[in-house]
Amino acid sequence: MNKLLYVGQQVADDLKKKIGEHLERYRTGDFLDMEAGGDWRIPLSLDGNLAELGVLKADGGAEAEILNSLTVGHALVKLTPTLARENRLWIRLSHIECLEYSRDRWLPATLDDEDAIASIAKHFFAPTLTGCRDDHSVSRLWWNYHIAKQIMPENPARALKMMLARADIRLNFLERPGIAARPALGRGIIRALENSVALLNGQEFFRAFMRRVNLRGAGIAFEVWDDTRVDEFMTGCIDQAEGEMKGAANPGKP
Repeated sequence: MNKLLYVGQQVADDLKKKIGEHLERYRTGDFLDMEAGGDWRIPLSLDGNLAELGVLKADGGAEAEILNSLTVGHALVKLTPTLARENRLWIRLSHIECLEYSRDRWLPATLDDEDAIASIAKHFFAPTLTGCRDDHSVSRLWWNYHIAKQIMPENPARALKMMLARADIRLNFLERPGIAARPALGRGIIRALENSVALLNGQEFFRAFMRRVNLRGAGIAFEVWDDTRVDEFMTGCIDQAEGEMKGAANPGKP
């Protein structure tokens, strides 16, 4: 285990301003000489297993995203949501411990300089909650795991498999804090996705389903329901979503 480190604010600001100046470092080099002499090693009061981060896979497929999310979650298991919003922690990781992964994942050789600079600004820095949650090369993986762990603490990999099946499904879980805060509801949605190929594969169908969950679920104490009752509720939402989709496809029919 190692102390988690973050960079100083001046280092963070300078890196963000000088992406173009350091473009070759991002593409083929490293920042170790800068790290050795600057304010790059401010310790947090938490430990992490940083060696685990060396196995992150950069192919971008769903299976890799699941494995990467589990890896980052386990490596940074002591991290809290409050500390996970600290941009300077993620800057440190994407420029030092996870530079090779971040480069391979988000800086393909085909990018011209302008597009490379834009990709670096988006995926190597996390200045906002949205950027931290959705864009940063490493922090987005931690947030995936954090939400999955809240929903299915005994089997986050199972939750991740459904959450990461499509980008819009992931967004629904991350943008709706009520789902993670109510594990019984989140688990019900996961099971619904597992049991309905149409729901899992249909973007508009899933949106209609989530609208029904929100409308019908308002005020329901899912926490006191058993899985069977929650699943019956989800089946009702699927049926209503199917009706909504049919009505949209045939607006003139009763």
